[in-house]
Amino acid sequence: MTRKFDASKLTSVSLLGRLKTAKPDDPEWRRLHDVYEPWLLHWLTRFPELRSDVPDIVQEVLLALVKELPAFHRQRDGSFRRWLGNVVANRVRAHWRKHKRRPRGGLDGDSAGNFIEDLQDPASALSREWDRQHDQFVLDRLMAAVRNDFSVSTWQAFERCTLKQEPAATVAADLGISVNAVLTAKSRVLRRLREEAAGLIED
Repeated sequence: MTRKFDASKLTSVSLLGRLKTAKPDDPEWRRLHDVYEPWLLHWLTRFPELRSDVPDIVQEVLLALVKELPAFHRQRDGSFRRWLGNVVANRVRAHWRKHKRRPRGGLDGDSAGNFIEDLQDPASALSREWDRQHDQFVLDRLMAAVRNDFSVSTWQAFERCTLKQEPAATVAADLGISVNAVLTAKSRVLRRLREEAAGLIED
């Protein structure tokens, strides 16, 4: 069954708030690193022109987050992922300037230079793709991060009731628990995901 999930439920900004005062070696930064390093590698390696430089660029982006995030102010829904897209574009541009390179052919005939411009344009198809894939990727990483904190039955109740949108009564009967237990499990996992998402996933 196709998974359905309303990312607008994840509205907490608590992690971003903690990161503003956290030290670089605090657990909050490790969590952000573990979520975003694979995401950035996934996006930048799509461009053949960038591939040899991707590991360096990703590290530069992560370092920029440590330095610049304390000054970030959430102004609208989705502003963190938009701000992050600008950080990525600026780091790619700075990397090329540093190594005196010029953009050439990139993905599907577009130049990597166009990638920078499109990523910074909220109306571009690439920017919309960034937003959509960002939310799904981050959600998947956060669910994987918290899954072991719950019992098997609690997670199954959440997954079937929330992600697969099965009726609570059906889930309860299959798992041999009460409908109230299913709803409680759903609520517990969603609450934890809100805490972990911390404003990273928004409409």
